[in-house]
Amino acid sequence: MPGREKPVESLSEFIACVSRFRQSWGLAEPKKRHKELWFRGESRDYGVTSLRPELYRVVGSDVSPKRILKLLDIENDLHNEFQRAADERYGGRISAENWDWDSYFLMQHHEGPTRLLDWSDGALMALHFALRNRANDSEDARVYVLEPDKLNKCLDSLPETKRFEKSWKAYVRKHPSYGLDEDDWEDGYLPADEDANKELKLPRPPVVLDFPLITRRIAAQRSRFIAFGTDPLWLSKEFKKANSTIKAITIAAGSRSKLRLELRDCGVTESVIYPDLDGLGREMKQIWQDRKSTVEKS
Repeated sequence: MPGREKPVESLSEFIACVSRFRQSWGLAEPKKRHKELWFRGESRDYGVTSLRPELYRVVGSDVSPKRILKLLDIENDLHNEFQRAADERYGGRISAENWDWDSYFLMQHHEGPTRLLDWSDGALMALHFALRNRANDSEDARVYVLEPDKLNKCLDSLPETKRFEKSWKAYVRKHPSYGLDEDDWEDGYLPADEDANKELKLPRPPVVLDFPLITRRIAAQRSRFIAFGTDPLWLSKEFKKANSTIKAITIAAGSRSKLRLELRDCGVTESVIYPDLDGLGREMKQIWQDRKSTVEKS
């Protein structure tokens, strides 16, 4: 499969893979070194549900449009309820102007089902996520590497994206009381009710988002997001292309424990990724799980 290399067994091999990918995309040149790569860690090869957001993991490869519309309705109901209940629980500053997007990001970060797919602009952050689930220690893990600028240009050039931008402008003009902006066509990817979904017709391709790091957790994880359209398979199909904007690094199952130690030596731990007491407690549990195996063997 395109973008696959032999499984890596050390942190140095992992970083070398990232460097090779950067070079292959022409981003090692002095004028392009500032450009980011995005990374996503998954604890194993999830097959048909790889590179798919939580909301779409309930559908298979044969996706019915009616089923997708039903999922969009459910997502909108859940988002409305999350917004209603999050006001009292959210400790940060709430901006009425950005609350729809901010609450959507928060819902994703706190394990709510959405069409958002998490990425990070930190390679070691993604590697930590790929290795943190010990239930999959017997399986190879995977870190996906994305060239976001290249993907963005690809998406912007699609006829379907251009049609959606025009549909959004028409929708805004038709509903002036909604207070929407004709230029903010990405807002059409937010959860919406059944009538809006039928009128706007969310496109199949996803959209690459740029947003502020609104919470300490999102900042710590160096989070990035891609919002999916109506095609759950869009990114997985992009990954399989010969000249894909996505590559993959496979992590050898037998090296998981070693790599976790190397990450800890580099300061990448659960309490850094989740900078709260829950994260610290999970870090202690992870250390215990690694150490108790030596006790059991002695």
